[in-house]
Amino acid sequence: MKNLLAGGFLFVGGAIIMTTTQFGHVIPMIGAGCALLGFGMLLYYLFSDDGKY
Repeated sequence: MKNLLAGGFLFVGGAIIMTTTQFGHVIPMIGAGCALLGFGMLLYYLFSDDGKY
């Protein structure tokens, strides 16, 4: 369950960071990477058997 929460926080936090425009173009790209990583973690832990296949 901890990994599911971590994936959710990464996805939401990355999506919020992705919307910032005052820090140049590097920070939104890092936010997009965090959001993609969090989304992948969410998909993995939602469709696997408690994180194990």
